[in-house]
Amino acid sequence: MKKPMILLGALAAATVFAAQADEQPVSSEPAQPAAAETAEAEEIEEDETSLFEVSLTLDVNSAYVSHNRIFSDTPVAQYDLWMQMNLPEDFGWLAFDVWANQELNKRHSSRNTNGGRQFGGFGEFDYEIVYGNSLGPVNFTASHLWYTYPRVGWGSQKFWTVGAEYDNEFIVPSVKFFWEYGHDNKPDEAFMFDFALSRGFELTEKLSLTFTSKTTLYTSQYAKYISGGELTNTVFGGWDNGLALNYALTDNISLGAHLNYLYKIDHRVRHARDWDTYSVGSGRGTHDGMLYGGVSACLSF
Repeated sequence: MKKPMILLGALAAATVFAAQADEQPVSSEPAQPAAAETAEAEEIEEDETSLFEVSLTLDVNSAYVSHNRIFSDTPVAQYDLWMQMNLPEDFGWLAFDVWANQELNKRHSSRNTNGGRQFGGFGEFDYEIVYGNSLGPVNFTASHLWYTYPRVGWGSQKFWTVGAEYDNEFIVPSVKFFWEYGHDNKPDEAFMFDFALSRGFELTEKLSLTFTSKTTLYTSQYAKYISGGELTNTVFGGWDNGLALNYALTDNISLGAHLNYLYKIDHRVRHARDWDTYSVGSGRGTHDGMLYGGVSACLSF
């Protein structure tokens, strides 16, 4: 009697299994592997890139240092408005930048001997149109840059620039070439190169630390002009090393702080009386080196 019972049990199990199979819908789409799902998610994220990006930054620094030159050794406020349009597909991006420097101890200064106007301590306004794109890990930029100095009466400077940065997980090198083709007070063309190395670390999800090392190479025409004729050869302006902390307070607001030390490597630059400019050159001589720093706040959307 056991064999008929076994056969009946097997037949019943087969009937139940067949009924369950009929109740389940059959999918016509093959299952996607995890890699395909990840790629699809990344594609969706790329599609969500904003057409326009805007950031407004305020820096308050103990000094104004640019291209290894000390423009002011007293506190300054610096304002930057960056407006970027992301172009479709692989066409890169286009941006317009407005930057200003305000000397905080000269907000009520009177007209100076160079013919500058009283303007609440604002000694410089810069305007730049930038195009950027990437080729693999290398990021390229090209721009037109216009420096103006309304308060100090220096007229203006106009540049064409080209830059490149190799983005990687270790040390990021970059170079930027400046061709000054127009200057109200200097008819000769002049050239300079900015070189930089940087290394960033994510300390926490919101806190990052970045080390930088920068120098600027001035060609002979540029060195002659900014040294008042004392230097006639190509020189390095100095060596500027610093560290910066940045904290993402929200998705749109970040706070930062930095500390830098600028050292003039070339002894000829250290002793060139006119190398340092408007605040510094007023009877206070030159600096062999200087420790400076500041804090910043950035709003972006």
